[in-house]
This record gives sequence, C-alpha cells and structure tokens, in this order.
Amino acid sequence: MSALPARHRRALGLHLYLSLFLAVVLCGCATARPELAQVRALAAGTGAVTAFSELSQRHVDSYRRARPYLSPTEDARERLLDAQRRAAQADVARLAQAVRLYLQALGRLADADAYDVQPELAGAGAAIRAWPGSGIDDRHVSAYTLLLQQLSRLGGAASQQAHLAQVLHDGDAPLQVLLGALDSLLALYDKSGDNERDMVLGLLDVEIAYADAPQQRLLAVLAKNMQQSKTEEYRLLGLRHTLARRQLAALGCEHAQLAAALTTTEAGWTDR
Repeated sequence: MSALPARHRRALGLHLYLSLFLAVVLCGCATARPELAQVRALAAGTGAVTAFSELSQRHVDSYRRARPYLSPTEDARERLLDAQRRAAQADVARLAQAVRLYLQALGRLADADAYDVQPELAGAGAAIRAWPGSGIDDRHVSAYTLLLQQLSRLGGAASQQAHLAQVLHDGDAPLQVLLGALDSLLALYDKSGDNERDMVLGLLDVEIAYADAPQQRLLAVLAKNMQQSKTEEYRLLGLRHTLARRQLAALGCEHAQLAAALTTTEAGWTDR
C-alpha cells in the first residue's frame, strides 16, 4: 500500500472503514433487546386508564341516577354537585388522555422496527472510492462516509435504547404525579358512590318498611328486588374502584422500575 499515492491510500482507508462501519451498524440493528419488549408490554397496558375513564363517566352521571331517590333538600345539594362535576370533567378526561397518549408514544418508540435503518443503509451499497478524472475526489468520498454515519445515528439498538431511557427517565416524575391524581379521583369516586348508595338504599329501606298494606304487596316485592339489585351494583362498583386503583399503582411501579433499569443498561451499553 505504501507504493500507492497518498490520495489513493486515503480513499482505500475510507473504503475499508466504511465497509466495517456498515457491518457493525447492521449487526447492532439486528441485536434483540429484551427491554424493548418490556416497554411495549407496559405501553399496551392501558386497562387501568380505560377503567378510570369508565368510572369517571359513571361519577359524572351520579345525579341522573340518584335523582328519583332524592328528597327536595338532597336534590338541591346534588344538583349543585352535579354542575361542579360536569364543569371539571373535561380537565379530568385530559389527565387520563395524557397518560394514554404517553403510553402509546412509548409503544411506538419501543417498536422493533422504529429505529431500523437497515433498508436505507443497505440501499447505500458498498463504499465508494475516488475517481479524480471523473470528478469524484477524496472530499466526496469523505462526505459520503460522513453522511452515512449520520444516517446510522438515526437508528440502531444503541440509539433506540438511549432515546427510550431518556424518555422514561424524564417522563417518570410527571407520570407518577398524574397517576397520583387519577388515584385521588378514584378515591373521591368511591366515596361519592358510597354516598349515592346510602341515599338510594336508605330510601328503599324506608319505603319497604311502610309498604306493608295488602294492596301494596306487589310494590313491596318490586322494591325488595330493586334493593337487592342496587346492593349488588354498589358492591361491585366498590370492587371496581379498588381494582382500578391497584392497576394504576402497578402501572406507576412498573414504569419507575423500567426507567431505572433502562437508564442503567443504557449506560452500560454506551460504555461498551
């Protein structure tokens, strides 16, 4: 090689460097990362947010459900609470939507093909060399190599790992705050559901006790059936609140663990 002109030696060196560089990048792109599957599983777990949205809508509809069972005094109080609930509902829905959108974005970032630049790199073909007589000199060869280097930085396992680690790290604190807000709202919904239960079942208790005349026998039977149905409905509602809160807590815990794990593994990956 020492007999070659310096210009040709540089071109040959760039040719070898680029060939090795592309081989390394392509191998890196093909490396499977178990962390990506964990992030995708986390992103797919939107059941807690869906459950929250359903329970939130039920809370908004409390007055409509309870109205037939209310006394005039209770009706005035519940009408005011109904207006407050409906006024706040748009912002409550946005809180849940922000969590949902964040999880969806995480899923896209962790998609196996999201950072795959193999088609582009393969389409670039082999390294080029200088052809001074044709207008392609060392400057063009160097620019070609540098441009493909920039392309490779858009993809690959290391880039995806670093980006996900940064997003999870920066997103963990605000996500935990929003999940805490949803949990507090679920606690409020649970308490409101208990109040609604007490008003509805309390009225049924009173009406059934006074429906003891023979001509009211059918009414008493219907009221008792409704009482049993409502009792079960409110029992299941309480369980749904508890389950939804546990799901939100599990989501927050899993996100925090992934944020810590990916930050650690990304640092090790970068060092290597």
